[in-house]
Amino acid sequence: MKKEVINKVLLFAITECARQGRNKRQTARALGLKLSEYNAVISTIPDYETAVGKGKKQAPERKVEEALLRRALGFVQEETYAEDMVDRKTGEVLETVKKRTVSKEVAPDVRALLFWLKNRCSERWSDKQDELHEPVEIELGRQEQRL
Repeated sequence: MKKEVINKVLLFAITECARQGRNKRQTARALGLKLSEYNAVISTIPDYETAVGKGKKQAPERKVEEALLRRALGFVQEETYAEDMVDRKTGEVLETVKKRTVSKEVAPDVRALLFWLKNRCSERWSDKQDELHEPVEIELGRQEQRL
């Protein structure tokens, strides 16, 4: 494979890892490389810093999209509660007596759904519908005219 093609594939992978918020060590692991091997590879790629910067710039946008979609579809959230035994005289926590985990289901949010659909599928979900500019003429037969 040509070196340019390999570099383009690596740049795409590096940009995607940066977009996901991964650091150098995590990116190297995702590419199946040791950190030292990864550092040697990126030193030969001229557009490396640009690719990482581009990915990091898009990272918050991706997190917001994921949060909006999660809210639109609904999700299950686990909350952990701990009941501590407290000394009444000193107010000091002696030990944790009970721990319990409660799963709460957050229902889908209709406003988030509409926002997602209007932005992602605007041709079908836009508030503005395209109107026909020419009137439609319908010819009625004899039986339809009698009605």
